[in-house]
Amino acid sequence: MTPELEPEAIEPSIALADVESSLALFAEGIAGRYLHIRSNQEFAANPKLTLEESGGQNSDTLFLPESVATTHASTYRVLAMEQIGLRECDTLSFRMETAVEQIPSLLQRFQPDPNAGPRVGDYRLLFTSFSQPALAEDLFLLFEETRIQAHLQRAYPGLTKHLQAYHGYLLESQVPADLLEQGKRWRMGEPRKLSDSGLQRTLYEAIAEHRENAATVYDSVTALCEHYEAVLAHYKLEESSYRETDESLVDWLNREQRVEEWEEELEDINEQLSQSMAMEIPTGQEEEAVYGDAGDGSQRQIDLDIKELKDERDTLKRRVDMERSAVAHALGKSQGDARSFRYDEWDYLNRTYLRAWCRVFEQPLGTDGEDDIAPLKAVIRAYQNTVQRQLEQIRPTGLERIRRVQDGDELDLNAVIEARQDIRAGQSADERVYSRKERVQRDVSAIFLVDLSASTDDPIHPPEPRDWSNYEEDESDTRAGWYASFDEIEEEPEEPGRKIIDLEREAMVVMAAALEALGDSYGIYGFSGYSKDNVELFIAKEPDDAFSHTTLKSIAAMAPKGSTRMGPAIRHATQKLMNTGSAMKVLMVISDGFPQDCDYGPVRGNHDYGVEDTAKALQESQQKGIETFCMTVDKSGHDYLKRMCPDERYMIIEEMEDLPSQLTKVYAALTGK
Repeated sequence: MTPELEPEAIEPSIALADVESSLALFAEGIAGRYLHIRSNQEFAANPKLTLEESGGQNSDTLFLPESVATTHASTYRVLAMEQIGLRECDTLSFRMETAVEQIPSLLQRFQPDPNAGPRVGDYRLLFTSFSQPALAEDLFLLFEETRIQAHLQRAYPGLTKHLQAYHGYLLESQVPADLLEQGKRWRMGEPRKLSDSGLQRTLYEAIAEHRENAATVYDSVTALCEHYEAVLAHYKLEESSYRETDESLVDWLNREQRVEEWEEELEDINEQLSQSMAMEIPTGQEEEAVYGDAGDGSQRQIDLDIKELKDERDTLKRRVDMERSAVAHALGKSQGDARSFRYDEWDYLNRTYLRAWCRVFEQPLGTDGEDDIAPLKAVIRAYQNTVQRQLEQIRPTGLERIRRVQDGDELDLNAVIEARQDIRAGQSADERVYSRKERVQRDVSAIFLVDLSASTDDPIHPPEPRDWSNYEEDESDTRAGWYASFDEIEEEPEEPGRKIIDLEREAMVVMAAALEALGDSYGIYGFSGYSKDNVELFIAKEPDDAFSHTTLKSIAAMAPKGSTRMGPAIRHATQKLMNTGSAMKVLMVISDGFPQDCDYGPVRGNHDYGVEDTAKALQESQQKGIETFCMTVDKSGHDYLKRMCPDERYMIIEEMEDLPSQLTKVYAALTGK
């Protein structure tokens, strides 16, 4: 008889996707600003820069493990606090200039490099002052993490028990490989063994003292200088080679914060320059400032000051631009005012959902540009009467007669008869014998998702191909060179034609004006992005926002961007609609082509995967009671829309100019039930 095989025990774990939303609120409450919570796997900006298993960060993001093999629910809060503590303790404010002033032993080691420019990181200067930079970095971080941990326990006493629980798990699950790994275990509370060597006892006591007394990052640098030689000798005695010197995360974070300080300096210089120019140019004069002379042939001091400020501003601006670009390449670009969310994706090949597969960044459309809203106002005036007539079919009067009320404009005949019968029967009559018309409030929320893919930059009417059948070769002198005939052929430049994005903008302002008059709640969003980790949703108008010039400017700021990953955008819009709590919810998607992205499926260029995921996302919305509809200006849209939507749930716009009016008709049909 064959013995039964016992099932393998599944190690308990906590997934980041399960706690990401609540963890983002927790981190925002502690840091005082929104921080994205993202997986370590999403950190792929610089292949030479690797994160530790516990995570990392940049200016607006905390990168944490995708899962942690522990049952302690507070583990992710501990990991987030360790990253936040890096900034709370001013670790990233380290400056080498200050360090050499305060620490004589570091000054003896430091050899300034005349070829090092101002953009070289301060931590790089620190670590390269030692013979083994990677060893110096690890030893420094051991002391600095000890200081940060002590700060967190003092500032947040409630965190202590969670720290102890998480550290207890690490002490049980990990085995120290070398001296510095053992030092991390001492930092987490493991007691020293009686058999430890002299160096181990010294390092243990140094960590304990540092925990109690260290106040600044320069105390950690001092500890590095004091113990480096002994630790280096330990590794040499064991004849073990230390790790290769990689790019340092703490150095890049330090450089990132330094750029912010440079930008503040740049603002100060611009302010000084503005004040100097205001003193130089009398009020009302519009001429450009001209450097004058002091009467003896020399330039005036104020002109020299202005010139120096301009030179300093230009130099600093170039430095900021180059450094900002380098930091973005290493750590990833800053997401500004965006907030991020993760959604599943439907893998139709395996008939399963990919858990928390796509990340959506929701951010407002920039309205700082000089986008002209006059054409959009003209579109509203042109379509307003037509649209209003179409929407009147939804609610012809907008009034409903309410019966049995105490005051009204008419008697309710049935109520009068019943009251009369009560009186004749000797009973108290109901005084509510009137009826009146009352305006009925429509409880509708709608979201319009507008495709902002790069293809929306295409012209509505492509230029006609030139007919060369009757072309007659001219008799120009070919000996004069290939450029000789250029002066003879002068064609008037063609006016730039209207583009698909122009039609989408116009359709949105028409709908906005119409729905504003109707009173329905509505939101307008553009969507684009590139790759599953960077799906972008741009806010033109939130449902609770009033229609205003800001709305017009946001719509005018809609512009072609990246790819068309529809599934995550639809799922995010669905979630926003569900949060409105309205009785009727409508989702309308306006696009110019099929869903596609660089990694939308295992094989690039296979459109079936994107179509199936989008179809699943629409189906999910419909199952939640949302009325969905897709409109496209792609004349070949039948090929994929009939797979994505039921026949009555999509429309192909044959004539591009019909988009605004057709959009209104569809909306009236969806909400006029």
